[in-house]
Amino acid sequence: MLPPLIIGGGPAGAAAAAVIAAAGHKVTLVERNPGPVDKLCGDFLAPGAITALAELGFDPATANAVPIRSLRLIDRQRTVEAALPFPALALSRRTLDEALLRLAMQRGAEVRRGKSVRRLPHSSAQGPIFIATGKHDLPGLARPPRSDGLLGLKMYFTLAPDQHTALADALEIILLRGGYAGLQKVDAGRAVLCLLAPTAWLRRAGRGWNAWLDALRSESRWLDRRLTGARACLEKPLAIAGTPFGHLHHPARESEPNLYRLGDQACVIPSLVGEGVGIALQSGLMAATAWLDGADSATYHARLARVVRLPLRCAGVVHAACRSPALQPWVVRACRGWPDLTRLTALATRARGLFT
Repeated sequence: MLPPLIIGGGPAGAAAAAVIAAAGHKVTLVERNPGPVDKLCGDFLAPGAITALAELGFDPATANAVPIRSLRLIDRQRTVEAALPFPALALSRRTLDEALLRLAMQRGAEVRRGKSVRRLPHSSAQGPIFIATGKHDLPGLARPPRSDGLLGLKMYFTLAPDQHTALADALEIILLRGGYAGLQKVDAGRAVLCLLAPTAWLRRAGRGWNAWLDALRSESRWLDRRLTGARACLEKPLAIAGTPFGHLHHPARESEPNLYRLGDQACVIPSLVGEGVGIALQSGLMAATAWLDGADSATYHARLARVVRLPLRCAGVVHAACRSPALQPWVVRACRGWPDLTRLTALATRARGLFT
């Protein structure tokens, strides 16, 4: 039996490599980045992610993960806050990814860093292939393109002491014109700001990150206050466009029997709900377990689809409502008038049952 090849060293790929190696099989993981890097991700660990990390034997507390206990939803003139109905943590992807790659190597996986895969090996010369390249597609394996006109941006900040204290242990979701931003503390005493905004709106704001940030602060008094006295931790923001939110992969059994897609290559849940890392980790564990049990990739993808289809749809509804200028005020009013709505929405957008 030819050994598996895993392409991509994010949470999904590292989790799959750790499980396969721990079972006594040879496995090779190829990661294009030669060393630690920041990734465009909200850095939010919901229950699925925490459970998956426990399955792997990794405790985020050892990496100084920050507890997140509440959600603040902010419109231009309204704010509502509610306790999260589950435990959650914040941990930067740079820290998480490196910890999981070390874990995979400790279990016996061969990790080749600084190597890019430009085309898949011929099936006769290679065993099962696990595609875990996150938001980046491989040639010939691109996901269906989306033209929603949205640009995703991410920046780490060191907040002013008073704003760091005011942010507390909350995840703040700030509704913007046609988009939204998320702000929360992460490890190393920083805060992370993730923004999803219409490209046309950013283009009108001017050229470059400074112009966009000025427009963002003009759009939201709340963010302007939070970022007063803040210091950016990166030279420029991480950015990505054309993310296919709502994508769910459906393979043809006869054409891809040994091709397992993990994480964002399998399904892309809107970033607003903070379930991306959880699905990545759980899909890595699920795909590795399926292969060890002798199940082909079509069986794995069918199992994954059954679990993620409903939360994917619920997240799509929330994503659309929070982007709509007409609905944004009503979203905040509804959450304020019906406190259970926040809790039910948070639970409905979780992917549960991937280990069964």
